[in-house]
Amino acid sequence: MGKMLSLCVGLVVSGMLVLCVSQSVQAKIEWNLLNTIALEDTPLDVVISKDGLTTYILCEKKVLLYSTQEKKVTDTIPVTDSFTRIALSPNGESLFLTNPKKKEITIIQVTPIYDIKIGQSPVIGKPDAPVSIVAFLDFQ
Repeated sequence: MGKMLSLCVGLVVSGMLVLCVSQSVQAKIEWNLLNTIALEDTPLDVVISKDGLTTYILCEKKVLLYSTQEKKVTDTIPVTDSFTRIALSPNGESLFLTNPKKKEITIIQVTPIYDIKIGQSPVIGKPDAPVSIVAFLDFQ
């Protein structure tokens, strides 16, 4: 009788553990609306840069560059044809625009231009020279 009682208690405890584990495995998601981007043009496709700082929005006859830091469209790349999809190369240096009607893919090289403020940095030569060479050095 004692063995039977132990077996029944063991089965009940095992069943309760299975129920507890199966209930705690349910998938849930928490989400928040971060932003809505108001555009003058109809967005057709979107791709995000590897660093997450720039979103390329394909519209009719243009690609909009949206800065996630500034939360606004910061630049526009005009395109001559109608494209339906946009993709970004793994290194982030090229945009691939797909035109299924013409059976073509147009590749656009994207090179960011950085405005480097010299401020209090040491300068050799004229600070207002038409060409500047900037060296970033780490002596460690």
